[in-house]
Amino acid sequence: MQFSVAELPLALFTTLAPLGAGAFIALACAFFTTSFSDEQQKKIDRGTIIPLAIVIIGFICAFFHLASPMNAPSVFLGAGSPMSNEIIAGCVFAIVAIVYVIVTNAGKLCGSARKGFAAIVAVLAVIFAIFTGLAYVMSTIATWDTPLVPVQMLGFALVGGAATAALVLAGAGAWADACKGSFKSAVIGLAVVGAVLAIGGLAGQLAVASGMQNALVSGSELVSGALLPAVISLALIVVAAALVFVAVKKEAATGLAAAAVIAALVGIFFARVAFYAIQMSVGIYFG
Repeated sequence: MQFSVAELPLALFTTLAPLGAGAFIALACAFFTTSFSDEQQKKIDRGTIIPLAIVIIGFICAFFHLASPMNAPSVFLGAGSPMSNEIIAGCVFAIVAIVYVIVTNAGKLCGSARKGFAAIVAVLAVIFAIFTGLAYVMSTIATWDTPLVPVQMLGFALVGGAATAALVLAGAGAWADACKGSFKSAVIGLAVVGAVLAIGGLAGQLAVASGMQNALVSGSELVSGALLPAVISLALIVVAAALVFVAVKKEAATGLAAAAVIAALVGIFFARVAFYAIQMSVGIYFG
């Protein structure tokens, strides 16, 4: 397996940022399905700093991929290109999410206004996750040129976000109340659908890549080298979804939720390692 250390910043960015963004999707579902007490809501609002911090750390990691951080503003000049679209979508989401966290913690939102703002952040999170995957769908790299890439990225956001939202709600003492209503089905659905998209997307991409070859290497060799991190990834993503499911049955689920977040983080990271390890240029591709 060949995984360049130069890809580590992007691997961390595409692990952390979508996962943190996904938490806002699950939390929006909680607000639409559960009536929390004022005290619980305040604690949840404080807890949203966790997924926001994960997103911000992800963006900081991405900066280390640039030869010079001063070049970062130039990415906006290429609006319309996949990478620029990713960064623009990410920045729009991050800015709106930051405003949301600030406003809610200041006690300025309640009722329908909170739900509406939370829904906007959730939609932007979905768009950001998809565009993060689309940034890698390029004709010059045959093994990445597939819609399965944004599919798996959305899956990472959903399963990781469900786990992170569970941690926020459990830490706020609101998990048991949330799981008494339809949020129980919603969070399980997010975790399961996310796991299916993540596993299906990555496995499908590896299957397609294995049949490719160029003048230097065969896709089967690349896939063989990336198989170990891929298997670890798929196993941990299943574990993360399973832990969310088990947590729904428990009133005190902070430990299970924390374990789910760790499993999702490590699992997604290994999926990104496998992804970068199967990079094959189309310039000398003839499969």
